[in-house]
Amino acid sequence: MSWSTTLKNRQQIRAYVEAGEEIAVMFSDIRGFTSYTAREGDRAAYELSRTHDFLLREQIEEQNGIVVKTMGDGIMAAFAELRSGVNAAIGIQKAIRKRNAEHPSEPIDVGIGLASGTPIVTEADLIGNSVNTSQRVSSLAKGGQVLATEQFTKEALPAFGYRYIPLGKRELKGLGAVRLYEVAWMAEVARLTDRNDRFTLVLTEGGMLVAELAKGLHSHAENTATTRDRLPSPSILQRGIARFTQAILDKSIAAVGIAREQPIDRVDLSIDGDRVIVRVGKKEIYLRNVDINQAASFRAKLVQMRRELYPENTKN
Repeated sequence: MSWSTTLKNRQQIRAYVEAGEEIAVMFSDIRGFTSYTAREGDRAAYELSRTHDFLLREQIEEQNGIVVKTMGDGIMAAFAELRSGVNAAIGIQKAIRKRNAEHPSEPIDVGIGLASGTPIVTEADLIGNSVNTSQRVSSLAKGGQVLATEQFTKEALPAFGYRYIPLGKRELKGLGAVRLYEVAWMAEVARLTDRNDRFTLVLTEGGMLVAELAKGLHSHAENTATTRDRLPSPSILQRGIARFTQAILDKSIAAVGIAREQPIDRVDLSIDGDRVIVRVGKKEIYLRNVDINQAASFRAKLVQMRRELYPENTKN
């Protein structure tokens, strides 16, 4: 984007704020960046950050937004139109999903937060409650997920290609409880989320099973998996996270955490008592703290889709 276009967009944002109209504030955050840097080194982290910045800038500029600042593992952006902020966030996740499919050994995992408001616009920054809120919201977003505040969703009504899923109230550090919504941008058939909203399995129309992990589970899982042999008695949660990351995400422990995808012909999901068993190839994991009825519905849809897409491979 040329400097003149950037200046024009910045002036438009300032004009909106001065007129008392709300603008969109976006924060993105790379998941597992700190552990990736420690493991792979500064140069590799720098290159990953550059790729992240390029992908985000492209989508932000396409929606007439501006990059307010970069923070190594994230970007802060602003848009005069709230709808443009949503479109950019969705475009970013789609671009990252495509890029990760092409570079599975070096994936990028991003959580995005959206908030609206009339912040103070300086020459180099935005200051205000909407900025703080957006940053806090992004920290709660799972990899591959876009979250928005209730205020934002009321002003930016959903359009074709996405919908808002209410998540209830979430505690934002220093800001109290805020009602959040997920911007569901994938063509979903079904989803299964644990009661603590720490992981989500999404079944897409394209026949993929997508796993989304909350911030902290990626690095925790990696650290747990690499150190579990040295721990005298790792907790059930630690073992579960490590197994979940290693199996359902089908990645090496050394890889950066990402919302992973699996073709459903490789996946089987069964229910045994109060637990859900997910098998990917020869690997097997156990998921608890889920609604068994929802799990049964999710499994039924997965099996039905597998029969339709892979009738020659279907045994169930």
